[in-house]
Amino acid sequence: MKKVLNIAFLMLAISLFSCKKLLNQPPKSQLGGDKFWKTADDAKAGVAGIYDGVQDMFNSQFIYWGDFRSDNFTFHPTYYSSLAVNALTPTITGSDWTLIYTTISRANFAIKYIPTIAVIDPALSKDLQAQALAIRAYCYFWLIRLWGNVPVWTEPYEDLTTDPYKGVTPAADVVKNVILPDLLKAYDLSDKTTSVVWNMNSGGIAATLMDVYMYNHDYTNALLWCDNLFALKRYSLEPTATWKNIFTSPLNTKEDIWSLNWDFTVDGGNKTSQAIGAGDTNSDFAVDPAMWNYFTTATTDIRGAQTVDFKVKAHDKILKYYAPNLDKNGNQIYPNSPQANLLFPLYRLADIYLLRAEALNRTGDLANALIYLNMVRTRAGLPAYQAGDFANADAMLYGSPVNTNGILRERQLELFCEAKRWFDLQRTGITISIMDPILRNRQIQKGFPATGFGDPRTIFWPIDQDVLNANTKLTQNPPY
Repeated sequence: MKKVLNIAFLMLAISLFSCKKLLNQPPKSQLGGDKFWKTADDAKAGVAGIYDGVQDMFNSQFIYWGDFRSDNFTFHPTYYSSLAVNALTPTITGSDWTLIYTTISRANFAIKYIPTIAVIDPALSKDLQAQALAIRAYCYFWLIRLWGNVPVWTEPYEDLTTDPYKGVTPAADVVKNVILPDLLKAYDLSDKTTSVVWNMNSGGIAATLMDVYMYNHDYTNALLWCDNLFALKRYSLEPTATWKNIFTSPLNTKEDIWSLNWDFTVDGGNKTSQAIGAGDTNSDFAVDPAMWNYFTTATTDIRGAQTVDFKVKAHDKILKYYAPNLDKNGNQIYPNSPQANLLFPLYRLADIYLLRAEALNRTGDLANALIYLNMVRTRAGLPAYQAGDFANADAMLYGSPVNTNGILRERQLELFCEAKRWFDLQRTGITISIMDPILRNRQIQKGFPATGFGDPRTIFWPIDQDVLNANTKLTQNPPY
């Protein structure tokens, strides 16, 4: 993506960082509408810059935000991270939202100026606007799930007489007044005939809409947008035998809806590859013992051996994103972190099927919920669940003391290390009930008082201290 950024847009992007004191909003652009946004190439370069921003957002934080605080991972055997006991601070890795707001800023410029470009194909103009709108919404969706109430910028910051500081907007208002309107408009504008997996295409917009409605517990609209996704008739589950294609070859699978393309020859080294144990590093974390036990003992489940490296004693190598590459002793050879390509699936069909199962379950349609749950389960090589395996809707969704499996468990297994688990716990209201006993055990293991999860407000992240120092209208998220 970075190849397509022309010099003018690079200057624009650099200008967004040029005023150090404004860490959660951009300074005045040096290249506004009078100097840029004149041609179709400008529009394409501007939108490419938005994708570049998404790459930067997820360069190091993707797994930190979505997995490392959850029951998917625990301490690395040789060193400690406070994320594993939910001991977050305003200076911890992951607390800084600056790169998300930088991406939003780039989207704001595109949303304002692309419609003003006279010499551009109308269909292309609309589709580029759709991508900018949808990614802005996607960024705000991440922000509210991570920090709760957040500042909202929907216009470029171009006038130095404008107050550069904003307080927070309630998360529910961000959803109602920014995220959903942006996504709905984006879908209307999007080109339904294109489906480039690296782009926020119409399928990605529909998938995001479903995800947002699930977050809002609006299951009727979630199912509607799932239907709209299906109506595009372009997606299907990857076969069992080639499941790995989802993560190593998104261009060659019909399961991926929107994937993040990280090519080290263009984008440089990816810090997430270090966090999950690229060849020249140890991971920041290890697979949680319960997950490790399942993956190594459930031998008929094809996902375990393709997700984590059973041969590594530290349990810290995640091979999900790497194609098989074995040495003479049968050990996986990992690329060094500066040479690792990570092709994160941001949305894929198995994710959508399991969200659909959850929505159907919540609306009382257990029979059809079971169908979608079993589509993913049987693809993994496991026997289908029967209706009698679940006493009621709660048992199907959450599992039960008799049967620990269910929709959320299937999501944990299928979407392991895809930045979904923490948000699943959050969306379904079980973060504390799941994590409290796990955290107590971890605290005892490290010689800390067994306080468990602690204050329920720590479901959200603290605001980074540098951001607080920069913006006088912000106050720290309690109880930090």
